[in-house]
Amino acid sequence: MMRSMFFGAALALWPVLDAGPARSQAVVSTGESFVRVTLLPGRAEPGGGRMAGLMLDVAPEWKTYWRNPGAAGIPPQFDWSGSRNLASAEVFWPRPKFFESFGLTTLGYSGRVVFPVRLVPERPDRAIEIRLGLALGVCREICVLQETTVELRIEPGAPAVGAVLVAMAEAAVPRPGAELGLTGASCRISGAGKKRRFDAVLEFAQALRDPVVILEGPALTWFSGVETTVEPGGSLHVGAELSLLDETLWINRSQIRMTVLAGDFAADIQGCTAPAG
Repeated sequence: MMRSMFFGAALALWPVLDAGPARSQAVVSTGESFVRVTLLPGRAEPGGGRMAGLMLDVAPEWKTYWRNPGAAGIPPQFDWSGSRNLASAEVFWPRPKFFESFGLTTLGYSGRVVFPVRLVPERPDRAIEIRLGLALGVCREICVLQETTVELRIEPGAPAVGAVLVAMAEAAVPRPGAELGLTGASCRISGAGKKRRFDAVLEFAQALRDPVVILEGPALTWFSGVETTVEPGGSLHVGAELSLLDETLWINRSQIRMTVLAGDFAADIQGCTAPAG
């Protein structure tokens, strides 16, 4: 059963990485559900694993969020700890949509979205018993935190079910930059204290038209004022303000993640090197 908790209208979309703690304004459960959740067994993979799918059907006019919700929002939370014979579960994130909410740009999904999930069993000769605790932020004029538990048992050699939907979702996941012609990714973090400057230069084998770059960093950091410029010659310059909740935090460049979107182009770049010179 999905449990819905309403949040106060003034807090319908709070900045997830605000310097201050989020204020709790939840009230009683409404018992209503704005998302239908289905686990798809997907297809078998070598070694007894599965490429399964977590399918969300979001109610009309409602939306849920990407792993980085943007200026505000509630990212999905997955708890696989109740599962049995599960060594690991890796969730892949299809390319998000952009939404405008309360004057803020957020990232997420509406309608139906399928998250591909790679399941690796501890014992390939035994069934994988999934028990997933799921918490989702779902928003319209107000936001609701919905919590549910879904279960699925997948026997060894089980037939493919929902494999086409999972494959379509995989095709919508941004691909590693190197597979899409990325030849270089350098970045610099300058300044000190809680407010710093981030600059990156991305080099692709092809020129990108009107690219948008989404920046993500380690916990307790966030980016704002992201600007993207295509330089003469085709290199892509990305600049932003980098805010830290703890000014003593050391940021390793390998912790920076950049998603580059341009038309049908979607690249996932994890980590960047120090610029030359």
